[in-house]
Amino acid sequence: MKKIIFVLTLLLLTFNSFSQNIIDKKSAAKANYSENSKIKVIYNDSLNKFHSKKKPAGIFFNGTFVGDQRVLNVINPKKIESLNIEKEKFEKNGKEYYGKILVKMKSDYKPNFISLKELTSKYLTLNTSPIIYQIDENVINQDYNEYSVDENFILKIILSKIKTSEKNNEINLIKLITKTPENIKKANEIRIKGPEK
Repeated sequence: MKKIIFVLTLLLLTFNSFSQNIIDKKSAAKANYSENSKIKVIYNDSLNKFHSKKKPAGIFFNGTFVGDQRVLNVINPKKIESLNIEKEKFEKNGKEYYGKILVKMKSDYKPNFISLKELTSKYLTLNTSPIIYQIDENVINQDYNEYSVDENFILKIILSKIKTSEKNNEINLIKLITKTPENIKKANEIRIKGPEK
């Protein structure tokens, strides 16, 4: 019995000695906001410069090249059967890629990849004003002719015409809502508003 108590005491002391004390330490991973928080300014341009140094990987769906890793954000992850990675460098359409991501979709699902520009032409009639695309909460800062989405994974297209501070100038904001479980749940919510006072 004394041996068991000794071993438990030793384990407890060892654990306390070598464990990290995280009380009163702030996590760098996620900010903790409150009503009293100060305004935090984030410059997305500097984030894009940081991420642009990454070497792109080419994405292949069922053996067909569809673009770089950005296309993974606009496909239904539940329809993926398998995913393999090959670390060989290759060139496609004059662009160098530093690996392949081979995605095999489930046999009952056929993605329909379409560029943002083609999607816009198919579903919207627009004036000649500039266009900004947003997919869910992400503003797209890529070539709209090259950026592909799976048309079957788009739930809604919302067009907003935003007036600028200059007279007669407006911007077309095209927001694509994907068929994620959260977006479907939100789209099916019924909102009842009372009378304004």
